Amino acid sequence: METSDKTHKIELSQDFSVPVETLFEAWTDPERLKQWWHPMGDSLENVKNELHSGGAVEYEFQKKEFKVNGNYKEVEINKKLVYSWNWDFEREDFLNETYTLSIRFEANGNGSTIHILQDGLASEEVLPPHEEAWKAGLESLKEYLGKTSDPTKADLKSDEGQSDRSGGYNELPEQAKVGGA
Repeated sequence: METSDKTHKIELSQDFSVPVETLFEAWTDPERLKQWWHPMGDSLENVKNELHSGGAVEYEFQKKEFKVNGNYKEVEINKKLVYSWNWDFEREDFLNETYTLSIRFEANGNGSTIHILQDGLASEEVLPPHEEAWKAGLESLKEYLGKTSDPTKADLKSDEGQSDRSGGYNELPEQAKVGGA
């Protein structure tokens, strides 16, 4: 039997054309987060985001197939978040997983950059699906922030009736690639 010391990690960065404060708010404000983050095609229903050391991170989803929870270890508003990131799946054939996320927000000229470190992955085999999920999520965040010149005043109404909750991909062949050349 192979054992793992969970030393595998993912690191990536993404530039945005909004101020760092706007990027941080889109990442942490429950109503804004609900607008762009849709892991595994699901939508956030309830979000608890207590932005202080020891504060809770709790994400509940509409389909009730999984939830995410954790606690903040380090919080620097508009600069850095470090927190535990625990996936809790309802299905027994899915492995519940625990990670540490370190998210840095950096001013970059007239825009900003987010730096993500996900630490604690069990093996190299799980890296590609996690990387793809991060890329899809960041693309969805970029699309959300690009909807208006002032995303802090973006319409936060529900997206009812919209079927593409995947961050750029859905199941229709003619729509398999959104925004590509």
